[in-house]
Amino acid sequence: MSSIAHANLNLTIDHALPEHWPSLRAYIAFRVQEQRLNASALAGKMDLSPSVLSRKLNQPEGDTQRFNCDDLEGYLKATGDVASVMAYLAAKFLESPEARQTRAIERVEALATELQLAMGNLKALK
Repeated sequence: MSSIAHANLNLTIDHALPEHWPSLRAYIAFRVQEQRLNASALAGKMDLSPSVLSRKLNQPEGDTQRFNCDDLEGYLKATGDVASVMAYLAAKFLESPEARQTRAIERVEALATELQLAMGNLKALK
């Protein structure tokens, strides 16, 4: 048995990621557009054609192409986008429903306070 030393992984978790992209597949489809590689070059590095990669990431109803674990590994190997994918998964699965609800309530309360201040400023301008 051998041991391998790993560097610490620091993630900045944006808890809103799962609200914007409801699935890992949807998030990866977004991240493909953000990569320095164009989608065609990325597909080639993943050993896929551009059309197959597009079908797998933007799956039309009834399509048999699926973005699977092997595709995810190919994406990670080709892009090195590990931290982003892990941050998405952490945001989606490490926050409890109670914490998510508390965060949402705090956000609404903060927005309500901002709205009240803006209304006061508008009324003062009359």
